[in-house]
Amino acid sequence: MDNYVYIVAGLPDLVADYEGASFDYAATKESIMELLSEKDQALVELLEEGFDEDRLGAEFYAKAAESKNRFIREYFDFDGRLRNMKVTFLAKHLGKEGEPYMVDMPEAEFEEEKRIRDILVNTDFVQREQQMDELKWEKASDIARMDYFNMNAILAFLVKAKTVQRWAELDPIQGETMFKKLVKEIRGTSAEFDFKNL
Repeated sequence: MDNYVYIVAGLPDLVADYEGASFDYAATKESIMELLSEKDQALVELLEEGFDEDRLGAEFYAKAAESKNRFIREYFDFDGRLRNMKVTFLAKHLGKEGEPYMVDMPEAEFEEEKRIRDILVNTDFVQREQQMDELKWEKASDIARMDYFNMNAILAFLVKAKTVQRWAELDPIQGETMFKKLVKEIRGTSAEFDFKNL
């Protein structure tokens, strides 16, 4: 049931009933899950696991790295490296040992490293969290940049939708801003194609 065109084309309508401050991520996700195959539902469940701080660790990142799905592999490779940088920074700030809390990642160039370092030194907690989430949003977009109608596009949408939910709860004004950004992006994708001719 790989009806990705139908699902992606329906995303603007799916979020149209919400305002930023009342965005319901769980309901949105469930609406999508109903249209996915069991294989793709498992990918969403793995993505969800990566949203849960209590479940993140070496076992999770190893499982993500072995996934056959490119979005899962690349996004959580980025996420794991980001997590290690945050642990290192916090440990140094607190004068503690961060090594036990880090996850093993293969050696590779990390192009976001400088930007993350710049974000971490920001002493304004809210700004720092916003900038981190904007970076994650951009990473999801970059990974799925050429994936208009496949599972990667849906996973990228869910990463962003989860971010909207987070900010709707933390800061309604920021949540509204990110909600509008999400709607604009998915409407822009829809406008690029004439679905009637697909």
